[in-house]
Amino acid sequence: MPHTEPPAVSAGPDPAIGRLVLTPFHVAGFVLLAVGFVLSVHQGLQAFDAVGRAAWVRWSHIHVVTVGVFTQLLFGMLPQLTARKLEIAPPPAWYWWSSFTALNGGFLAAWWGRASGTAWSYDLGLVVIWLTVLALLAMLVSQAARADAGSRDTTVGLYLVAPAVFLIGLTFAFALYTDTFAFEVPGGWWGLREGHVHANAWGFLGLAAMGTLYDLFPRLVQAPLHNQRSRRWSVWLLVAGIGPLAIGPVLGMGRSVTGTGLALFAGGYVLYLANLVRTYRAGTRSGLARMVLVAQIWILGPAGFAPFILFGVPLGIEERLIETGALHFFFVGWALPVALAGLALWLRNLPRPAHADRIPVDASEPLPLGVVPGTVVATWMIWAWNLAVLVVGLGFFYPDHGWSAVALGGGFTVLTLLWGYLLVRIAEQRWRLVTALKRRPPLAINDSVDKG
Repeated sequence: MPHTEPPAVSAGPDPAIGRLVLTPFHVAGFVLLAVGFVLSVHQGLQAFDAVGRAAWVRWSHIHVVTVGVFTQLLFGMLPQLTARKLEIAPPPAWYWWSSFTALNGGFLAAWWGRASGTAWSYDLGLVVIWLTVLALLAMLVSQAARADAGSRDTTVGLYLVAPAVFLIGLTFAFALYTDTFAFEVPGGWWGLREGHVHANAWGFLGLAAMGTLYDLFPRLVQAPLHNQRSRRWSVWLLVAGIGPLAIGPVLGMGRSVTGTGLALFAGGYVLYLANLVRTYRAGTRSGLARMVLVAQIWILGPAGFAPFILFGVPLGIEERLIETGALHFFFVGWALPVALAGLALWLRNLPRPAHADRIPVDASEPLPLGVVPGTVVATWMIWAWNLAVLVVGLGFFYPDHGWSAVALGGGFTVLTLLWGYLLVRIAEQRWRLVTALKRRPPLAINDSVDKG
């Protein structure tokens, strides 16, 4: 009887594929949300002249929410979500710690340089951040190159384009607050500043967040995305529009280049928003999902003023004040609720690494332990938050009116109270999950997770 080798035993799929892990970026995102909360309290007190005014507070507040909170969460999420979509293993532990150290070391150096007027510290911090973003882009490109062509889709394209545009925005930042890397452009200093904001806010944060929501919002409401074809069209329009939006102001070509980019980007955004609304209506309408959905309207706040500025239509408000209020609508009205909701959902689903063998973690599953994340956010909170965002924005538009201090102070009071409450509730739900995990028996070796 001829000798035959026993059939090879398949090791099965890599258990790391599809697994979401807690990274230092998520912890830093929560901590910096608390720092942003403190700075928001200071701005509210400053409106009533209860504390001294410091020029670095407003810059710090914006960048703690953007480079701090939002960028931390995206650095922790993009490589994992890309790996999940491409069905490959996520980055190793050394990547998380090295990029985390570099990003936050650069951020602290840039913040100190900006706050103290130390040029070399700002320059060094910005260079480190630039190189860290380049490393993120290289990681995402290598992930896409390793995957099968059939597993790539337009959302992965957004994940790749977002950090590439971020590099452009950071390059513009070199010339804004330092003479070391100064260079002349047709649009001047204000053109560089506008291009910097467009590239960082709409380019990096906007594109990456929209891609993330395309992936995770359907799972949040437990319904499939309404229209995949509309998603593809929206992604192409968003990508086509962000280049002119970022470059147009620097070239001093607002009406032609910037206006074209705005039209393309706005078209893609309308398709994106309509897709989320239809998905929300078909799924489970939790408070957290509603908070995310309502926040989407504020990205239209800055876009709504752009045509008037581009074509010189007077609004009775100084252009610099319009820009201040528009950035407030974008960062506090849109970005911050998305970051809070994303952190609540992320930390709610992730086990502590020491207990990672006790529970299968998959964002496509219903949340474990029967706790719906929407219980964190009540409907009245959504109304209060968005009304406060509007009131503060109006206070920025009309700073010389007697009621502006009340609007700014009152609005920031509401925002900080809700901000602090949500931080406490997120931490509470995280603690409840860890406590419950300790009481659960380990999974059997053959237990598996349905990837849906």
